Amino acid sequence: MDIGGFDLNLLKAFDALYAERHVTRAGLRIGLSQSAMSGALTRLRELFEDELFLRTPSGMQPTPRAHDLAGPISSALQLVRGALRADGFDPATAGDAFTIAMNDYAAFVLLPPLLARLSIEAPHVDVHVHGTFGRDEALELLDSGEVSLAIGFPVEASARILKRPLLQEDFACVARPEHPAFAHGASLDAFTTAPHLLISPEGDRSSLVDHELAKLGLGRRVVLSLPQFLVAPFVIAETDLVATLASRVARRFAATGVGISVHQPPIELPSWTLAMMWHRRADAHAATRWLQNVIAEVAASA
Repeated sequence: MDIGGFDLNLLKAFDALYAERHVTRAGLRIGLSQSAMSGALTRLRELFEDELFLRTPSGMQPTPRAHDLAGPISSALQLVRGALRADGFDPATAGDAFTIAMNDYAAFVLLPPLLARLSIEAPHVDVHVHGTFGRDEALELLDSGEVSLAIGFPVEASARILKRPLLQEDFACVARPEHPAFAHGASLDAFTTAPHLLISPEGDRSSLVDHELAKLGLGRRVVLSLPQFLVAPFVIAETDLVATLASRVARRFAATGVGISVHQPPIELPSWTLAMMWHRRADAHAATRWLQNVIAEVAASA
């Protein structure tokens, strides 16, 4: 069948006939007279080379061919209606798939409550996560359209890249229980003397902690550096290493009973911002806007 010459209004007629099993009621359903509806049925029979609906004492009964067509036609009409809606997106019925770039911290803090909420509000929406990324890669992913959103350390906003702060995060120190560095409170001398574990997603050998220590003319020994933090608490629990982690991560790990304690850093460390970024071309996209708002609400309660 050549779809170029196909009258798509006939699909509406078929869908109405399948739902109503009555020519007059089907016409009323889509605003056609009985004669126009009968004409549509005649054309459908010619196009599909099948009776499609047979008159019986209980109404117009679909043929096996009509049953085969009913599902695909209904789905096609639903897709077209969705595309033509003013907002173009209904989370309850949408089957969209979003790709989001997230650093490990964002995934750890946001994904569990985000997926729990989507399962209720948007049960057919899928999420694909693009893993740890640097600031330059975030721009490349957004520019290329490979991801809908990027969540991590904020890049500089520009004419094409927009951003929205999600939450503020502080730092906390973690060590095994009764670690000597924290035996008598937050001792800066004991902290700098202890061996350290550094989390560095981009492979740097120093971090904000080192920069702040350097301002005081101090340093520390980093015995182990890791690109992600998931293994850190298990290493900390069985060694004398000390790590400085995002506060939410530190508290979450301590609550699992893995065997670490959480302490206030003995040095003042500035808080930092987790941000959501997207390309300006998607700023008016209803589905992306909806997801942005959901993520922002999830972050606010994290």
